[in-house]
Formats: sequence, C-alpha cells, structure tokens
Amino acid sequence: MFVYAGEMLYFLSVNYYSTELLRHLLRSVAALSFPLPYQFIIVNNSPDDTSVYVLQQEFENIAILPAAGNLGFGGGCNLGLAYAYQRDPRAWVWLINPDAVLVVGAIAYVHTCFEHRPTLSILGTRIRASSKDIWFAQGRFNPWTGSLKHRLPAAQTVHQSAEQPANVLASRWVSGCSMIFNLHRFDHCPEFDPTFFLDYEDAEICERYRRQGHEIGVTQAVLVNHAVSAITSRNRRAKFRHATFSKLYFLFRHGSWTALGLNIPYLLIWSIKLLLRDRETGIGRFQGWIDFMSWWAKSLTHRLPPTPFRPRTAFTQSQQPHE
Repeated sequence: MFVYAGEMLYFLSVNYYSTELLRHLLRSVAALSFPLPYQFIIVNNSPDDTSVYVLQQEFENIAILPAAGNLGFGGGCNLGLAYAYQRDPRAWVWLINPDAVLVVGAIAYVHTCFEHRPTLSILGTRIRASSKDIWFAQGRFNPWTGSLKHRLPAAQTVHQSAEQPANVLASRWVSGCSMIFNLHRFDHCPEFDPTFFLDYEDAEICERYRRQGHEIGVTQAVLVNHAVSAITSRNRRAKFRHATFSKLYFLFRHGSWTALGLNIPYLLIWSIKLLLRDRETGIGRFQGWIDFMSWWAKSLTHRLPPTPFRPRTAFTQSQQPHE
C-alpha cells in the first residue's frame, strides 16, 4: 500500500508470512526515483513471523505495525489506513500487495493522473501477471446478474506503458492489489468492511463509495506486475472458502435479490461439480456456501455476534498454512 501525502510518500503493504516477497517489492521501490521523502509501512498480519522485522535493517524508512492476529486483507489495510490518516488526512494511499512490484515510471504516472484528475477519490492501476498477460484491466459489475469482471475483450484492450502520457479510464471497481486512495476527497478515513476476510473487499469498498458520489478510475498503463495468488494459493481450501462467502456477501450488500437468487444455487452446483475433479477447491467452495447461508440465517434472526464472521481456516488461525 502506498500513501502520497503531498510532502511525504507512504507505502503500506500487509504481511502474511511473505517476507521474501516483501523484500522483492522493497527492492523494486528502492530502485525508483522519488520527488518526495517516503516511508514504507508494513502491517504484520502474522504476529509470530518475526523475520519481517529484518527488513527494517535492510531498507530505510520502514515502520511495522503489529496486528493482534490475522485481520484479513481489509482489516490489515484498515490498520494501515488509520495510521496514515492520523499523520496526514490529505495523503494518497496506494495499496500494493507483497507479491507485486512497481514498474519503472509508475509513481510519476500516478502523480500525473492525480494532477490532471484531482477529483478522483480512488485510482487503480492495470496489472500484469507474471506470465505477461493482463490480469486486471477495468472493473465492471452488473448488480442484476451479479457478474463481476476485471478483464476486457481483446478488441477493447488498448494498453500503454508508464512512459506514455498518463490517462485515466472510468472503472466501477479496482483491484486491491494496486489501489490508491486520495484521502483529501474523503471526510473520514476510508475503511474496508471487516466482514470480508479475503476477496471482494476491493469491489465492495469501491461500490460503497461510488454510491456516495466518489469518482473511481483506473490507469490505462500497466504499472504493476503481480505474481497472482502467490500467498493465498498456499491453501486452496481456505482460499475458496473465503472467496465464496465473500462473493455472496458482496451480492447481499450491493447486488439485486435476483443476482443473489441466481448465484446461491449456481455456486452450490458449481462446488458439487468441483468435488469430482478438484477436491480441495470443491470443499472450500461448499464450506463457503454453508458459511454464507448460516450467516444469512443468523442475520435474519438478529443472532449475529458483535465481531465480524470468521470461519476457522488455515488463514484465520494466524499460523503459517501448509502447501
């Protein structure tokens, strides 16, 4: 995560047993030129992972915020956002995953985007996967069907490099892998919904603030290279359990009843089919479906606990997941 504070830059990334990935990211950042001083903030979502503190000795300007446990991606971001907002509520905040790196020219490109479009509240970047294909191009959401897309047909895809003139395209939502908040446009510190532990929290925060009148865009240039799911793929069952719950919860919050009604049986049938060819993914999908139906039933009877819903998985136990 990166924060541009007018006279100060802050980067903020959430650690979950990803010291080596963070080291690679920090090297990519250190290789760039900065118009201003900067600080890199790391939220440590794996409290027993002490190796991350070694990075403070290897790189300059690093602050590490310890979390009480694995808060999830959104919860970890909230901790970092609050830290940055308290220091400068006019900052820019760039969320950047540990398994991503910035390309040369990325910071200058983003700076120009905000200079030309100061009304932007949230700016995302196009993202390239390690295999050189475009992983995120432009976020779309159909609240009637529940469709969430992040790529474009080849015929509609025109990409730039970071060296070309900066250009911003409208986007319904942007990826949390590379998401920049212009805090000056908010009258409070923006927060992710803590009910999302993993996945769809980026689409939800964009949809929520878009409905409040905030402007959201994405760069036409690819500014980030991303080793997709380098962290969450360590345990597919936990990954898809959280993802399935989050998709249905997102539709509960922002989709139509038709969208929710279509996706509940679809995801159930899909999870059963997956059990025949990919047992771990199928079990995770089915467990996530059960989690949502249980959560929904409790919400209807007002029996939800005061803390966010958290199933017991390899990730929520704050222990390093097995391969």
